[in-house]
Amino acid sequence: GFKLLDPKGIPNVAPLTAARQMLQEPVHNKFTSFSTYVDQARVGVKYLAAEFGGKNACAMYLPNDFGKEILEGAKMGAEEAGIAFVTETTHKPDESDFVGSLAKLNEAGCEVIAVGVPVRQAITIVGTAKKMGLTNMKFLGTSASFLTVVAKVPGGITEGFYAAASWQDLWARASDPAPAAFIAEYNEAHGENPVGFAMLGYSAAGLVVRALEAAGPDLTQESFIAGMETLDFTDELVGNHIDYSATDHQGANTVYVSVVKEGNWAKVHEE
Repeated sequence: GFKLLDPKGIPNVAPLTAARQMLQEPVHNKFTSFSTYVDQARVGVKYLAAEFGGKNACAMYLPNDFGKEILEGAKMGAEEAGIAFVTETTHKPDESDFVGSLAKLNEAGCEVIAVGVPVRQAITIVGTAKKMGLTNMKFLGTSASFLTVVAKVPGGITEGFYAAASWQDLWARASDPAPAAFIAEYNEAHGENPVGFAMLGYSAAGLVVRALEAAGPDLTQESFIAGMETLDFTDELVGNHIDYSATDHQGANTVYVSVVKEGNWAKVHEE
């Protein structure tokens, strides 16, 4: 997409990914909302190592750009926590049997495991580890795993699964004013409750509106970009502070670590 956008200077705002490539050069027309997968994995691994006294970090990931960012962040988090990164396993997108990989990680003494795989695979990994009795392992996903459906898996399969993201769960804050208003309005409009991605889409649309208002009526690409670079506000809906400047096109830097508890996400740490 950037090959089409960049030559024309078209702004790319709030892509639904935490990939660091979203701020690749030229950065002038690119604006992300949140922290990267690398930072999320780094903060999450460091937190789990400190919280549970884990001495060995590992990773399970797809050997693509997404998975490699999780791997890099896990290694950085282990280094910052002063623990060892001991081993890793790579996987295919359609893989469904993780018994052998988990046995390998268990033999290596893995205690904190960052996962860079699709949602279905992450759920399968956590469930398989429980069936194998590997209760000493703590599994960490990133914003790619931070979904309502993950917390709601029947039978408590994902209970105790951690995810690090740059926004806070909608339903964990359902009684707060902004999330409550959004849930009520969405329900009235669509006849069903929203999920987290609806919140993110609404927030991204609001971000564009703010930039348009800042740009003023004589709209050009440059005035829109200049407007984006003036934004500095707390987004009460996603639960994070967003700010941009001419030298910083990443909106939020804070990472929140949450855990599945009784079928819901519960925030346990922020950095």
